[in-house]
Amino acid sequence: MIVFALRHADRKPDADDLSPAGVARAELLARMLAESGIRTAYCSDAIRTQRTTDPLQRKLGSDLEVVVVETGSAGGIAGHVKAIVQKVKGLPDNAVAAIVGHTNTVGEIVKGLTGRTVAPIADQQFDRLFVLSIPAAGAATVAPLRYGEAT
Repeated sequence: MIVFALRHADRKPDADDLSPAGVARAELLARMLAESGIRTAYCSDAIRTQRTTDPLQRKLGSDLEVVVVETGSAGGIAGHVKAIVQKVKGLPDNAVAAIVGHTNTVGEIVKGLTGRTVAPIADQQFDRLFVLSIPAAGAATVAPLRYGEAT
């Protein structure tokens, strides 16, 4: 399984939406992932995560299922992380998926899926992208990348 894990694109100050730079980053992400074989994307109920997946949804149409996982449900952030990890682990071994999260969820999701720890994402960092390779048997790997304009 291949999973792309990232924080939502650049946000507007004091708003739950993307800035113009964030819209451009989300468009870039869609161009990058459109031919990857991705069929499922997970995001939170925050508008900024959903807006990050919107260009990919427009590009792939019904070939992409976007699953919104509530953050305010029982268990708070820890419950949200656990729900996403469980959903991804339930995908077929040959699946390609994306997870669009937040500074306080991406690292925990990566750890839950791979057992590996990644450097925390700073509040003003929007260019981090982790590519997870999760084999049916054996050790998972994490490739940390940067995409778009540096932040």
